[in-house]
Amino acid sequence: MGFKFLNQNGLIKSINFNIYMIRSVRIGQKVQRLISLAERLQPAANSLTGSCYQLLDSDAGSEDFITGASCLNNDGSPLQLCLTTSGKGTSLRVIGDPGAFHTATESRYHSSIKTLLHTIHSSGSSELKAVTEKTIEMLLPKNKVDRNIYKQGFVWIGTSPQQPGIAFYLEMAPLSQKKGWDTVTNWLKAILPLANDAITLINKLKKHCTVASAGLEGSNPENSRAKIYFRMRETTDFQHLGIDLFSSQEMKDFLAIATEKYEVDLNGLVMSVGFNLLTGAHADVKADLCGHCLSYTADEWSSIISQLTTRFSLTPVDTGMILDSQEYQIAFIGFGLTQDLKPRLNLYVKHAIQNGMPQSDEIWGSLKDSMRYLLSIQNENGSWDDYHLPVGTSDQWVTAYAAQALAQYGKKSGNNEAINAATKAAKWLAAQRSYNSGWGFNGGTGPDVDSTAMVVALFDELGLAVNAADRLFFREHWRDGDCIATYTEPDAWATGHWDVTPWGYHGMSTEDRITFLDPFKKALHTHRMDNGFWRSYWWRNPYYSTFITLEVLDRLGLEEPMDAYEYDASSIQIDNAFDLACYIGIECIRGYSDEKIGTHLRALLNWQAGNGQWYGSANLRVTDNFCYEPWNNPSGKYYEDKKSTITTATIIRVLSKIISSKAPHNSDIMYNWM
Repeated sequence: MGFKFLNQNGLIKSINFNIYMIRSVRIGQKVQRLISLAERLQPAANSLTGSCYQLLDSDAGSEDFITGASCLNNDGSPLQLCLTTSGKGTSLRVIGDPGAFHTATESRYHSSIKTLLHTIHSSGSSELKAVTEKTIEMLLPKNKVDRNIYKQGFVWIGTSPQQPGIAFYLEMAPLSQKKGWDTVTNWLKAILPLANDAITLINKLKKHCTVASAGLEGSNPENSRAKIYFRMRETTDFQHLGIDLFSSQEMKDFLAIATEKYEVDLNGLVMSVGFNLLTGAHADVKADLCGHCLSYTADEWSSIISQLTTRFSLTPVDTGMILDSQEYQIAFIGFGLTQDLKPRLNLYVKHAIQNGMPQSDEIWGSLKDSMRYLLSIQNENGSWDDYHLPVGTSDQWVTAYAAQALAQYGKKSGNNEAINAATKAAKWLAAQRSYNSGWGFNGGTGPDVDSTAMVVALFDELGLAVNAADRLFFREHWRDGDCIATYTEPDAWATGHWDVTPWGYHGMSTEDRITFLDPFKKALHTHRMDNGFWRSYWWRNPYYSTFITLEVLDRLGLEEPMDAYEYDASSIQIDNAFDLACYIGIECIRGYSDEKIGTHLRALLNWQAGNGQWYGSANLRVTDNFCYEPWNNPSGKYYEDKKSTITTATIIRVLSKIISSKAPHNSDIMYNWM
């Protein structure tokens, strides 16, 4: 029972400003939950958690991973699990991208090399130390300036809790096509006793492919391989690569089974060739297919994996622990084949999304990431800017709105970064007195009640003085028999608008609140619709106007009118984070069931982008000034907050008021408006 969530795929967009350096609590949580899965898959492994964090060169429970710093997974998480099955059994490998918490490329480099050399020793692979050092010397740039192009890391390292050995792959993708292959060629000549076979294959591959990475797999020279990973530059039949193993019936069967329903694009296919470190002979090949391209359900994945293990006589794999919860997903599925046609199947596993009722740690992580996003787009002078209307871009309204959300979050959490950002914004607003009283959409549109109410609310939140003329501004915009108008002109813009009234009333002086209390209560009745929502003049839907009404009533200690209303929740269709957050706020204040709130909150949290923002949508309506009742017949254009400032700030405001916790004597989760 409840409303429908519409597909958000069409809302995902890119933004043009730099968000690379934003730190992410939620990536740290993904790492922790993936380690938890590894411990369940290998319960007998000693110090698995410690080993994982050593691979990351990070402290356990770290929140310091940076959005976009790792390309190991498409969500930026620097940890991955690899479950391998062969004819001999199954094994687990943990793959880490070290130093993904560093903001400086050179610091990341030194972290990566230190971790790699340490892992060579701790994984029982000390015999590979000399060739590893040679590999680092030849594959990575020798000087600091040239290393600056490595923005997403230098090396991926894999180890197994069950057996000695290491797999590591140095990034080659930042290099140009020619330089990448030339570098790999020189490296193979330097580390292989006989490199003729390797160079012959490389010369075939570089006609069609781009090198992605290169490294070593094994524990000693006798069992190790030099590995080169690559992607095709254009669609090419495997037989054109000139490598027999890629054209084998075994490889064809793997591809046919794995891609039964879906195609994989060029970036979603990663291949590799390996050469015996002791002899230089061609040892094996592997093809990895992107799990994101293969959008199978858990049952379909289980069926495909079962088909593959049966076809190649591999040890069966129980995927229930990985796939049933839908919290984890297949990042890649890989098929390897040795020269004597011995197959192996690799399942690369990443954390996907959390499920179930959101707990407080996830909510606070989400809040901290969204705070960091807003701070990353705050201007140096303390302001924010967003929305591009014919009258220009908003700065005064948007700044007050974002800063108020940060002030509320900062006070609730004790986060000084948020408080400082809000205070800096307030100082900017105090200096931006474009008008005798009040503030506006920007410095040229004229003062309006909504912008002024947000500034006054911000000042009140921070305990800053408010000029008497700015509080008087709301009384001057009150319309007898109605509510507060946004502007004094023209036409319909000068009539009462409910969606600016609650915060306008909140911003009045204490005396004016008393004077206008009865008219305010009366307007509460007249502007509420039969479905229990309040009318909205400036917004596409009534969820924001209803949320702020209940929010202000709660802040002022006033009761919601007890008028009866009816609406069919199943008829509500929400396709954007702004409306969903407002609806969750409504549910919390009205005391809906924790199960219903938790379901909607889960959807909202899973819509959050990796950099902490929630994408905006065209919700703000610049209602035509001749339109008096847009809730009956809307007229005007809709606009989107391209930087997601208002959307993200609204969600911060809502989540900052929600506390999820365990009940004292049972395991039920409670969401309270506090």
